Amino acid sequence: MTVYILRHRIFGADAMRYLTKSRFNTAITCPTKLAYLDDKAFANADRSNEFLKALADGGHQVGALAKCLFPGGIEISAIGHDAQVEQTNALLSEDNVLIFEAAIRVGRLFIRADLLRKIGTTIELYEVKAKSFDSRESDKLIIGAKGGIKSDFKPYLYDVAFQRHVLRLAFPQAKIVTHLVMPDKAKLCSESMLAQRLLIKRTDGSGVEIEIDESLRDGILANQMLHILPVDKFLDQLTSETLNAGRYAWAFVDGIAELESHIDGPTFPSRIGNHCKSCEFRATKLEAQQGMRDGQLNCWTQTFRLPNDALAQGTVFDLYSFNKASEVIDSGKIALPDLETEDVKLKSEKEKISLSHRQWLQCEESRGAIDRPFLIKDVLAEKLEDVVYPLHFIDFETATPAIPFHVGRRPYEQLLFQFSHHRLDQDGRITHVTQHLDSRPGEFPNFDVLRELSQALSDDNGSVIHWWNHERTVLGKIKDQLIESTDVPGDRDQLVAFIDSMTGGDESKGRLVDLGMRITLPLVFLPGTKGSSSIKKVLPALLKFSNQLKERYGKPSYGSAEGIPSLNFHDHTWIQYDDAGLIRDPYSLLAGRFNDPDLDGTEEADENNSAVADGGAAMVAYSLLQSNLLSPVARKELERQLLRYCELDTLAMVMAFQALQEQTSVN
Repeated sequence: MTVYILRHRIFGADAMRYLTKSRFNTAITCPTKLAYLDDKAFANADRSNEFLKALADGGHQVGALAKCLFPGGIEISAIGHDAQVEQTNALLSEDNVLIFEAAIRVGRLFIRADLLRKIGTTIELYEVKAKSFDSRESDKLIIGAKGGIKSDFKPYLYDVAFQRHVLRLAFPQAKIVTHLVMPDKAKLCSESMLAQRLLIKRTDGSGVEIEIDESLRDGILANQMLHILPVDKFLDQLTSETLNAGRYAWAFVDGIAELESHIDGPTFPSRIGNHCKSCEFRATKLEAQQGMRDGQLNCWTQTFRLPNDALAQGTVFDLYSFNKASEVIDSGKIALPDLETEDVKLKSEKEKISLSHRQWLQCEESRGAIDRPFLIKDVLAEKLEDVVYPLHFIDFETATPAIPFHVGRRPYEQLLFQFSHHRLDQDGRITHVTQHLDSRPGEFPNFDVLRELSQALSDDNGSVIHWWNHERTVLGKIKDQLIESTDVPGDRDQLVAFIDSMTGGDESKGRLVDLGMRITLPLVFLPGTKGSSSIKKVLPALLKFSNQLKERYGKPSYGSAEGIPSLNFHDHTWIQYDDAGLIRDPYSLLAGRFNDPDLDGTEEADENNSAVADGGAAMVAYSLLQSNLLSPVARKELERQLLRYCELDTLAMVMAFQALQEQTSVN
């Protein structure tokens, strides 16, 4: 086995502070962040466990696989910047050489290049990214309809542009040619267990290592799965434009010079704007209690000379889906209680809660003017009555791995490996009817899970309720997989017909009913949710106002002989209270999924859309189940926790449905 170790980029006592590519990438979102980036006193959502991130986004696996494209490469293994640069320079003295993690330094600029190949006077840079790419689309994915670089590709291109700039300074006589290396969604994997042959393991330090099976060293599968895209023409276009860094703006080269000159300070003054909403330097309640500082709050209080508690009622950044924060801030308003109707451009609608109305309700809540649910009752009652009993509540657990686990599949292809299913009869009887988890290593789960779901929902034509559009989207992708499959399942037509019965078509609306996006979001506002309609925000908020739920679920009757049948719980009480007499979030009553302190934060990270990539906890769990990292006991425990979490997801929908019904009758 070949092992590549990927570490954080600060080594040893000689680690002078440099403008590295990671610092540059952070700084162009906001230069003020340079002051927080290496200060351990500040909370940082991106400073998460490297092993967790590797499981979730597959980036390290893609990087290791890319090295198989270039046999004979030499890894820079020295410790410390000076030693790394010295080792790299010695190798670059040769006419032809291939280097992994080449260290290049010019002044206070420092890069570690993923793959650097020197051929005579030409230096080729290959930057590896776990970015979804489809070579059938190519330039269309990067260049927009108006000819500009698309926003989702800019961060990746800026990364390469910075490295190209440093290489040009370091080697002014050389021709620099740049590339991105990405998983290619146009390619099918010809062998099974590819991802499992790129084994993710913890190191003793702060990083992870990828253990590469020798069967991959010939580069055949790497060439199948990865696409090498020349990007110099895109970089030329990008670097000719203004570099917008937060609310700072420079020419590209000037911007690098400015950032380099501030690497040891002084701190760039905060320029508050829309970009601050996604700031990673925010402290959670627990982190604040542990003494961690909040970078966003620090910017606010320093810029506007406010006491730390001045923004306790919320800021413009707390407004749901609000994209005009810069305008409001520039008008001198910051805290939610200070906003007026014209700031959100309030436009009310009779039949639904408009976006601006939802935002205004948040402002009203911050002033104490709203302390109860706000509903469009007549329309909500009509929607809740326009269902067919028995009601079926379903939730999917899915993954989209960058490197395929299964033969015949593509990078980032949709996997459905688990579902849970509750039924609510018209007489009020609730049953956790079925569940299915397919975690067999190397076995493509989608069609078997779909068969189980079809069987579970085949006894009647009741409405199938889900939360948001994920389940509908996944079913659509599986339909495409069935139609495109070369290994045609014998029951393909029946499975396609089942999906159509769920999603509907030109002549039918289908059985699926979206309780979250189509009903709750446009018709319900709940205090305490910050305007969100996520089920994990909605459920705790509804519990505060539902006497029926408190009565029904405040007893140890869930999973009891006389109560609600459950497949994973016994004599469980869902409504429990903390020492202050407040209802505890039901999700907090479950033990961590992973029984691992490094991984148990995944659910919060997934909910807050921070460092964990798309898929979050589900992706981590599925990656673990497909690997050989777990003992039989640990594997069984993880499967047990997955079943319990997924069951709570569908029970949460049942509770929400019941509570919303109750609210329509409240005066």
